[in-house]
Amino acid sequence: MVAERAGASITTVSRVLNSVPVAISASLRQQVLKAARELDYRPNALAVSLRKGGATKTIGLLIADISAPYFHVLTRGVEDAAQAAGYTVVLCDTDRDPGKELRYLDVLYRKQVDAIIFAGGAVDMDQHLRGRNWGPVKVVAVGPHTLPFPRVEVDNRAAIAAAVGHLAEQGCRRIACISGRRNWLISEIRREGFKQGLLAAGLAVDQQLDLESSLSLESGETSTKRALDAGLTFDGLVAFTDEGAIGAMRALKAAGLRVPEDVAVIGCDDTRISPLIEPPLSSIAFPLRQMGAVAVEMILAMNAGLAVEDRHFPFEMRLRASSLRRPIA
Repeated sequence: MVAERAGASITTVSRVLNSVPVAISASLRQQVLKAARELDYRPNALAVSLRKGGATKTIGLLIADISAPYFHVLTRGVEDAAQAAGYTVVLCDTDRDPGKELRYLDVLYRKQVDAIIFAGGAVDMDQHLRGRNWGPVKVVAVGPHTLPFPRVEVDNRAAIAAAVGHLAEQGCRRIACISGRRNWLISEIRREGFKQGLLAAGLAVDQQLDLESSLSLESGETSTKRALDAGLTFDGLVAFTDEGAIGAMRALKAAGLRVPEDVAVIGCDDTRISPLIEPPLSSIAFPLRQMGAVAVEMILAMNAGLAVEDRHFPFEMRLRASSLRRPIA
């Protein structure tokens, strides 16, 4: 204990270590600092901040799946911006489980975080979060949510519709999709975009070609294999994640089908591995790192008493060999 080693009272030690401007002799001050160094003592920053009535300078970041590349990039954007502003990020992986999300929120409130960022879209339309007393905590959502807070978003409907339109332009007439769970809002929005894209291209909407998955590589492969084993035929495929698309390509190859000659494929999120697989995967890119950084900027603005509005970002189709049957004009 620092006080015991320095031969000083706990009050004196506290005043020295917290730089309280009171009269303490230079020799006693040095004794306290020396004892603290020897014991490798560090003041509890949270406790000090709360005693002073200040902010804890912490942000809770709730993500849906830490294993998904989408969240790697988004988290990096949040962390970089937070660190630059002197904030610490507490990372919480919810597994898209409402109960786990609620438990993490309770932990974050006990830690008295200044702000919370929800990333990855609502589960069950955020029903478990309705009526919650958020108190002074600032909240920002990245992706589609029903919460009454500022959002950072892209137009997911338009992005998937554009992907379908691209496959139609490449000559595809029966297009399948590797979609997500029905209770995930982002999956439902992208599913709407898939249907809009089909209708805009004059193509039939076949519910059998909506291949539900958990958006992972393994589930993309399993969903595609199940469809092929059931005798379903399609010549184009849109996946709501790159991992789902890569899994689908594995199943197609195992079935003796060629990409893109037999089935043209496009994914979503444009992860780092997408250009490296064979054939290179076409994908829809979102500025995820920038979106994470902007979420932090919005929190800082709210902390400063400023009004903030929703921020919308563009998407970009990055076309590669997996979907290209014809030259692009």
